[in-house]
Amino acid sequence: MNLLAACRIPAFHLHAFVSSFRAKGENYGLLVFLSVIWGLAFVAIRYLDFKLDFVDLTLLRWLVASAGYLVLLTFIGKTRTRFEKSDLPRLLMIAFFNVPAYHLALNYAEKTVSSGIAGLLISLGPVFTAILSVILLKERVGVKLGGAIVLAVLGAAILSVPDLAQGFNSLSGPFAVALSAFSVAAFAVLSKPLVAKYGALPIAIRAGLLGTCMLLPFFSGAFVRDVAALSPLGWVSLLYLSLLSAVLGYSLFYVMVGRGGVTTLMIQLYLVPVISVIGGVILLQESVTPLTLLGGGAMLTAVWLATGKEKT
Repeated sequence: MNLLAACRIPAFHLHAFVSSFRAKGENYGLLVFLSVIWGLAFVAIRYLDFKLDFVDLTLLRWLVASAGYLVLLTFIGKTRTRFEKSDLPRLLMIAFFNVPAYHLALNYAEKTVSSGIAGLLISLGPVFTAILSVILLKERVGVKLGGAIVLAVLGAAILSVPDLAQGFNSLSGPFAVALSAFSVAAFAVLSKPLVAKYGALPIAIRAGLLGTCMLLPFFSGAFVRDVAALSPLGWVSLLYLSLLSAVLGYSLFYVMVGRGGVTTLMIQLYLVPVISVIGGVILLQESVTPLTLLGGGAMLTAVWLATGKEKT
């Protein structure tokens, strides 16, 4: 009997190990998949910024994404937990940062900033996430993460040097990307309690639909003309941004927000800037300068540092 019991213990631990390994593999698989989707999204935005006004691009993308969310809503049905009115202010803030704040700033920025540089600068997101997580979620920032934050800011400054050399007016692009990075950090941190309470998809859908409604005042006659003139390749890029990057991408993102620490998640999306740089070079023939390599290397090193165990 004791022998049988002794045999069961290793079997139990093996099962637990296999389950843990599968769970980690699934999480990292989702991270890689999301990083590729969002990394190439910077390339698609850069392409469409030459075809559409940045406001019209934002509005069209989210009108299509909202249609996708409504289709998704028919499959998931009503949530088990009834939405409480007291959570509405937080949801409205999530929707604002998720849609108009993030996307208007980013689409404006990529009028002047390459997709690769935009993808690298958006890596400031973990910096803002760490700060907001300390303030709002009471997460602790240790020595390594603090050093990573300083290194990431230094990398962002290096990437902005060419724009600084052209004058302060040209810094509007990098500044807008930094605003986008803050926005993604804000909605990630703010969404954590609601995702835990209502689930990932209900929050993704509600935030997407409410955020799209916030864009409706920007509708104009010029929007109709721009959309009518969009090429087939432009529509392919638009559908990619709307259905893959927005509907699927944000749904996966909120799922992962519900699974772990927000700061860790944001840091682990380290492949996004790498994919954006590679995609920009291959698809848009963008150049990579020594400053790009130096600044990007500093930011990715910061991400690597921040993924290790911290000393508090």
